[in-house]
Amino acid sequence: MKKILVIALVALAACGFVFAKGASEASPAAEAGPKPELTTLKVWYSISGNNGKFFESQAQAFDEAHPEIALELTYTGKYSDTATKVSAAKVSGEAPDVLITAASQLYTGEDGNFTIEEDVKDAEFKFDDIQTGVLEYAKYNDRLASLPFGISTQVMYYNKNLAKAAGVDLEKNPPKTWSEFVTVASAIQKASGNPDVWGFDTSDGVWLIKSMLNQNGNSVVQMKDGKIEPVFTEANAIEVADFWKSLVDSKLMPAGQHDNAEKKFLAGNLVFVAATSNRISKWAGSTDFELGAIEMPYFKKQSVAMGGSTATIMATDYWKHDASWQLLKFVLNTDNQTAFALTSGYLPIRKSSLEMADVKSYVAGSELYSVAIKQLSYAWAYTHFAEMGSMDSFFWYALDEIERGVKTPEQAFKDASASLVAEME
Repeated sequence: MKKILVIALVALAACGFVFAKGASEASPAAEAGPKPELTTLKVWYSISGNNGKFFESQAQAFDEAHPEIALELTYTGKYSDTATKVSAAKVSGEAPDVLITAASQLYTGEDGNFTIEEDVKDAEFKFDDIQTGVLEYAKYNDRLASLPFGISTQVMYYNKNLAKAAGVDLEKNPPKTWSEFVTVASAIQKASGNPDVWGFDTSDGVWLIKSMLNQNGNSVVQMKDGKIEPVFTEANAIEVADFWKSLVDSKLMPAGQHDNAEKKFLAGNLVFVAATSNRISKWAGSTDFELGAIEMPYFKKQSVAMGGSTATIMATDYWKHDASWQLLKFVLNTDNQTAFALTSGYLPIRKSSLEMADVKSYVAGSELYSVAIKQLSYAWAYTHFAEMGSMDSFFWYALDEIERGVKTPEQAFKDASASLVAEME
C-alpha cells in the first residue's frame, strides 16, 4: 500500500498531500524529449468536505492504477480564494498542472490555450456522450477551454412544515411562474404568524439574476464583432430588476441579507431559498423540518443558469499535459463522474449516466434530486469571458443598491453595464 505524505504549501496558505512513488524525481521534459519515468502533477481543487474526500479517493484510485504518474493534491479553499491563488501562481510561474474550480477555463482561455479541443478527440473519452448544454459551461468566448466537472443549478428548496401549516400542498400544486410564486410564498409567510419568518431569499442573488434574465428573454451579455458586450440594460432586463425590487418592497425578501439566507432557512425562518443543487447531499435528512424542493419559477420560459466547477489542464510541459489528460479521462469517465454526482448532489454530465440503474433508482427515491435532474433539460450556460468576475461584482453592487433604494432598478443596471464596459476597454 502506498504511503500518503502530507505537505504544506506555505506560500499559498493551503494544505495538500502527495501520493508517493519511490525516490525517482520527475524533471521538466520538452515535447520532443523522452518520456520521464515519473511525472508529478500538481492538482489544485475547490472541492471541500465529504465531496473533497470522495474526489481524493478517486484520485488515489487513479494513482494506484498509474505508477508512472504521481499526484500532488492541494485543496485551495473557496472559489474566490482559489481565484486569488491561481492568479498569483500564474504570475510567479507556479501554476498547477490541473485545476478544478469555478470557471477554470478563464485561466487557459485568456492565454489562448485551447489544447483541450485536441484532447477530447481521444476516442476513449467519448466526447459525444457529454451533454451539449453542460458542455457550453466549459467554454471561453465560445471555444472549449476546459471540461465540466461539478455542475449544478439553483434549486428552490422549501420548508414543508411551514407550507403544511398554511394548508399549501406544493407537491401537488407548485407555483410555476414568479407571479404565482410570490402569491404562494406570501401566503405561507403570513400564515406562520412569526415576524421572523421571511417568504424568500437566496444565497447567491447574482446567479439567480442570470437565470431570471434569460427567463425573460435576455442573454446577459452577447458576442458582437468578436467582442463581449453587456445587454442587461434592455427593457426585458429592467423588468427583472423591477421585480427584484418588488420582492423587498412587499417584505417577502429582506434587503441585503443574502449571506445569511441559508442559515435563516435551516433555522426555520425562511419559507423558500434558492440554493445550489449540491446542498441536497448536505441538507437531505439533516434539517429539523421536512425539506422539499420545486423547480425554479420563471417569467416567459423555464431556464436556470448553470454553476459549479470545471476541470482545466494548465500544464505547458508535453508529458505533464499528457498525464493531466489521463487523470481527467479517469475522473470524468461515466462510472466515476456518475459516482461523484450521486455523492455530491452535482449533476451527471454524461448522457449515458442518466440511463444507469443507480441514477434512475436515486432519482426515483429522491424528490430533491429529481427536481435538479428535471431542471437539467432547460439549464443554460452564460458566456464566460475574462471580466466575468468583475461583472458579478457589479451585479452585486447593483442588487444591493436596488434593495436599499439607493438607485432605481434601471439606473443600477445601467451603471453596472457602464462599469463593465469600462473594465473591458
